[in-house]
Amino acid sequence: VQYVYDNGIMSGSGSLFKPTGNITREQVIATLYNMEGKPEVTDYTAVGALKDVKAGQWYTDAICWAYNTGVASGSNGKFNVGADVTRQQLAMMLYNYATVKGYNTEATGDYSAMKGADEVADYAVTAMKWAVGSGIISGSKTVVNGTAVYDLKPTGTATRAQLASILQNFCKNNNL
Repeated sequence: VQYVYDNGIMSGSGSLFKPTGNITREQVIATLYNMEGKPEVTDYTAVGALKDVKAGQWYTDAICWAYNTGVASGSNGKFNVGADVTRQQLAMMLYNYATVKGYNTEATGDYSAMKGADEVADYAVTAMKWAVGSGIISGSKTVVNGTAVYDLKPTGTATRAQLASILQNFCKNNNL
């Protein structure tokens, strides 16, 4: 949390960070937009193309930037503003961002032994393998009968603390 706060990537709401709070799709995109230095947006095509993206909102520029660059596009004509982001969606957004930036996306990890591995959607397999292989996402560790078990939780909702940790890993892997 300290890392993302110190680097202007994430902040709290008022004086609270709310680490266990869920993170929404637009909040993730806002963090990537912050990492990008909040570039000026002049193309607002996403406002018309995505039914739930409204002009003049705190997230508008970030979503338009993501839409214009290919970092995120939404589905079925919506961005799904207000929807909690799943861990596989987060991996996909980070993979897209890394691709757009020209970062190395060749790492591939075998997550087949992790709990929840069979729940990864087809669209997210490459991104999840990259995220696991590059050490960005490691799964949630629990101990069962004295043995460490890692749960990928691909369809689970990401928390603010998890996003902070994932973003720190991403930045360190890419020397940011």
